[in-house]
Amino acid sequence: MKNITRLSRVRVRCFVIVVALWLPIALLHAQQPANPTCSSTPQYQKLLLSKSQRQIFDNAQKSLKAYIASAKANRTDAVDEVYTIPVVVHILEPIGSSLLTDQQIIDGITEVNKAFRNQLVESDGVDTHIQFKLAVRSPQCVSSNGINRVNTNNQAYTQYGVSSPGGPGLPYDQVYPMSYWTNLEYYNIWVVNYMDQAGAFAGYPTGGSSPTDGMMIMSLYFNTKLLAHELGHALFLGHTFSRGIGEGDLGTVECPLNDNCSTQGDNICDTEPVNQSSNYLCLGNLNPTNPCNNNAPYGNVLKNYMGYNSFECQSQFTNDQRTRMRSALELLRSGLINSKGLDPAVIPQTIPQGTTATLTATGCNGSVQWYDAPSDGNFLGSGNTFTTPVLMESTTYYASCLRSDCPSDVRVSGVVTVGPGLPVTLVRFGAELLERNQVLLSWATSLEISHDHFDIESARDAKTFRKVGQVSAPLHIASGVSEYQFTDIPEQPAAIIYYRLKQVDRAIGGKDARYEYSKMVAVRMPEIQRVSISPNPAENSIAISGVSQNWEVEVINTAGVVVQRTKNQQLIDSKRFPAGLYIVRVTMGSGYTLSRKIIKR
Repeated sequence: MKNITRLSRVRVRCFVIVVALWLPIALLHAQQPANPTCSSTPQYQKLLLSKSQRQIFDNAQKSLKAYIASAKANRTDAVDEVYTIPVVVHILEPIGSSLLTDQQIIDGITEVNKAFRNQLVESDGVDTHIQFKLAVRSPQCVSSNGINRVNTNNQAYTQYGVSSPGGPGLPYDQVYPMSYWTNLEYYNIWVVNYMDQAGAFAGYPTGGSSPTDGMMIMSLYFNTKLLAHELGHALFLGHTFSRGIGEGDLGTVECPLNDNCSTQGDNICDTEPVNQSSNYLCLGNLNPTNPCNNNAPYGNVLKNYMGYNSFECQSQFTNDQRTRMRSALELLRSGLINSKGLDPAVIPQTIPQGTTATLTATGCNGSVQWYDAPSDGNFLGSGNTFTTPVLMESTTYYASCLRSDCPSDVRVSGVVTVGPGLPVTLVRFGAELLERNQVLLSWATSLEISHDHFDIESARDAKTFRKVGQVSAPLHIASGVSEYQFTDIPEQPAAIIYYRLKQVDRAIGGKDARYEYSKMVAVRMPEIQRVSISPNPAENSIAISGVSQNWEVEVINTAGVVVQRTKNQQLIDSKRFPAGLYIVRVTMGSGYTLSRKIIKR
């Protein structure tokens, strides 16, 4: 059996293909497995792409650029809808063994969802509001768990895995016909025992049907962050060190053009321009400088999932990457959003006794039918929403999505809980770190009766909470769900800041208003927890400690005038400042800021 563990777990390479391309040629021009890298080089593009195939790819790029520009003008501050992509995992089993258990597949999807939703312990990027779910129905409308095991009965594959033309293993282009579900409604992942070119690869979307569109990945890496990296490619993200998406990757010396960050390099404006030298600096180098950015210290790009840094370093997608992925999904993979591979989702509700509930089924590209039993039972009505009668006890209803291409009767439960609790049902609450120390809190409710307002509270220790704001009106209401947002700028530094909501009812009849707390959510505040500004009061000097790499200090008087601005200085001469109150603001190279009130004697 060929040894399949020789690729490093923490620095794995992939390559990217365009879904319409002839795969064996792509593999022929990849590097050898001793140092597997992406094979999307200029020579690869020239040799691989015929004029018609290149035109398909270029048209997809052009359309996506125009779509992003158009959507930006129409974008609102409302919270993004969460898109769920149906996934089918085809496991090519060697003779006499199995590569992954069902639970390992489920765990891998769970972890990649945490990466995309910014929910890993180490996550410090943005929530893309994109997630993945194993398909529940096949293209033939048969119930499925989204895991398709293929018994290859192939000795060459069992011994050598998948190999390039002329190699000893199963040729790459023979993998796809073994098991493929239409890429217009499912995202295909082929899991294999070994590949002679890379740990994984994925295709860029072009908007059309292709029997080779999807990802191929070695089983060794399914439960690693390489899965998130490849799914980024599947949604049209390039490498952070890209020369241009579809134009190949940079080496360790050349730097990308950056005259227009939205069309050059990786086409992302909030990842700084880098070359491949950035892929070896995250661990063990405290002060790396970026030769592609005037030798300034590297920013968060070293943490990006689309780089080649070790898995321990990867912790984020950026806001512009979120925009590009969501736009590519809406424009070029729109069939995945309303696929028959997923059942509709029904948000559960909690209501006071003696009231009604309105249930909403989302994600059905067809007709929703409502029933009072999981099978047979009484038909209650049609439509995306259903209003219950007055309820005195908890009741479960069932929604079925009937489509012209899949008229099956799979029913999804919608639970209505009747109880004495507060008349507000919180369906979602999350925190997201933005630039310059801002924390975006977003939450949604599906029911509000006698609700007055939310107090937002924060704590540095998960115990001592204080009020930091209040929100009374929702930002957006749709399908019975009210969306709220609040932006906080923490005053005190901390490694982690905890938040909770205090939901307050309207006071009735002179009685004190009732209230209830939500669960806590936490957000990491990188870098600022180490910074201190002292002494206070100050006389001759103000010391800045805990800073590293590149920083700027501003001293601001009570009139809002900046009386001193310095860079990379840890000691500020304050002798000449008149006595009084000042704000000392420290801005790190990453964009995070810390402000302190200092009294000058």
